[in-house]
Amino acid sequence: MNIFYKWPFRFISTRYLGAWFLLCITFTNPLLAASSERPRKIAFVISKASPAHQQVVTGTEEKLLGQSSVYSFDGMLQGANRKIDQAIETADIIVTVGAGATEAVVSKGLSQPVIAALITDSAFSAIAEKYYASRQQALDSGLSVIYLDQPVKRSIELSKMLMPSASNVGLMLGPASLPRLEEFGRHVSNAGMNPILVAVNARDNPIKVLEPAIKRADVFIPVPDSRLINISTAKWILQLSYRYKVPVVGYSRAYLKAGALAAVYTSPENVAQQVSELVAEVVNSEEGTGLAHMPAYFSVEFNTNVAEHLGIDLKDTEFYLERLND
Repeated sequence: MNIFYKWPFRFISTRYLGAWFLLCITFTNPLLAASSERPRKIAFVISKASPAHQQVVTGTEEKLLGQSSVYSFDGMLQGANRKIDQAIETADIIVTVGAGATEAVVSKGLSQPVIAALITDSAFSAIAEKYYASRQQALDSGLSVIYLDQPVKRSIELSKMLMPSASNVGLMLGPASLPRLEEFGRHVSNAGMNPILVAVNARDNPIKVLEPAIKRADVFIPVPDSRLINISTAKWILQLSYRYKVPVVGYSRAYLKAGALAAVYTSPENVAQQVSELVAEVVNSEEGTGLAHMPAYFSVEFNTNVAEHLGIDLKDTEFYLERLND
């Protein structure tokens, strides 16, 4: 019998650490009372008290409660550095949720396994280079990461399903994603379409760089990059796509709500599922540490108003999910 319930937790105190908010969560697994096995203490550090961050924590907790191993979630992490130090000293595994939390933890040079979640590829790379000199050295130290970014190939495949007659696919790349230009071009070609690849950097005028590519494209895919590039280009991509009636397949719900036709993204529930599986793997076999994990799960969503404006007939969401999972 599966019993699901929500643990009450409260935020003890808050304090700014750089530009991030660190919050501390305390909860305990009731299965401990019925088990003689030494509990494995999982310490969560989250960057801010947003619904998404909290959903990752509570979702992970609920999924781990059904495991055979015994877990303890009683590390009281407070915003003050001293309290964080005290809590993580006794933790078996530390799960950081968000880039700010990841940097706050790895800066301490811990020996325990650390799983970084709800973090983009570019944000993780910046932290790895700052504290370990390279991404590979960060992984070699035992730091694990579950990237937030969905594989671009998945967005390309969805684009073909939504626009079977599409010939040209535009992809926007920034400095962080530019080294993978050839790889993304191959994915487009393998899907039977022609790639129109455009690179944008922080010094560019986004409209001048993006407009020629969007005008030629049958569908446009922005590839997630640094936060600066993502923010500076999103508005212009959506405005230009509306002007030229070119559908956009985005990488977040925010993109979808702002005017993209579709989005392939990693939801908090998707993150929680993968984090719980990785925690269990580390606890039960001590494997899985020091690895970079692409998202194992994904969500697909559509903007029906945009589809109607573009004259695109959408099938049931399950139709696309099943085929993208193949």
